[in-house]
Amino acid sequence: MSKTLSFPPVYKHEFQQASENLRQSLLLANRHKTPITPVNYAVWYEYVSGDNQALMNSIDTRLKKNEAITPEVTQYLYEKYVLMGMPERLNNTNNGLKLVVDNTLENLSKVEATASQCSQGLTQSQAQLETCNDIDELKTLVNQILINTQQISSSSGELKSELTRSTEEIMKLRQELESVKEMARTDSLTGLLNRGAFDNELQYLCSKGYSFSLVLFDIDNFKRLNDSFGHLLGDKVLQFFASLLKNQCNDIHLAARFGGEELAMIFMHSSLEETFMITESIREKFSESRLKKKGSDESIGQVTVSAGISSFQDKDSPISLIERADQALYRSKTGGRNQVNFI
Repeated sequence: MSKTLSFPPVYKHEFQQASENLRQSLLLANRHKTPITPVNYAVWYEYVSGDNQALMNSIDTRLKKNEAITPEVTQYLYEKYVLMGMPERLNNTNNGLKLVVDNTLENLSKVEATASQCSQGLTQSQAQLETCNDIDELKTLVNQILINTQQISSSSGELKSELTRSTEEIMKLRQELESVKEMARTDSLTGLLNRGAFDNELQYLCSKGYSFSLVLFDIDNFKRLNDSFGHLLGDKVLQFFASLLKNQCNDIHLAARFGGEELAMIFMHSSLEETFMITESIREKFSESRLKKKGSDESIGQVTVSAGISSFQDKDSPISLIERADQALYRSKTGGRNQVNFI
């Protein structure tokens, strides 16, 4: 089972596939004289698994130029394409929040010091007013009271301005945190939920016993498509199919990239028949599309998808539900592809 991009990374490969990835990773690490550190192994593992297209493209570009894959390069690739820059973004957000808090506390201290000084001046003026009988002295006291009042007003105004700026900065940082949070749940290529977020949703729904159906989709002959037209066009096909799933979500149903060319949908409060009709509609729209090569009017021909459906049953676990959907998908594949089956 393939992995989709998420932070932190989530791997779902079976034992045999993971072992084969290990073997190929060690061969590449040895060929390029890359020390077997956790970072370097993660980069080569992601590369041979074939799931992290952006990382694969970056390494292939360097290899075509006969550039060395040094530890410095793998560290960069690891941070950018495996961790997706998340640690740096979180660190920047954290530092930004610290700066806002420090500035706010500093401004509060300044206002407090000014207010204390002005309070002392006003108290002194109050005492002098009780014994004042001279016009000139009274005018002097009025001027002093006015100065103290203006200082308090100015200090309060500055604090208000600083708090306004702090609020604006906090809102920006909040949006950044929301973006980081969303990226941790979203597959970067398709914009759908990633595998980790999907697993959490499925676990929750099973634990609550809600009524829903699960659909697994697998784009037919996807490897042949990549080999014939390149990975970039393969990515476009995945993005187009993902858009068909998004059109059916309606803030109720959930769509996710399950792994590689496999995608999934959870249809809430939908019977098996209703789910079948929607799934069949998606399959038809996809098979009728005629995607074209980039910068050309030439069609790549018909691209189809197979699907398998299972509905939640009492005491179902995520594993048992997925297994039934996978069996239904297998029937669609072995039955000639471009069809929908259910169990």
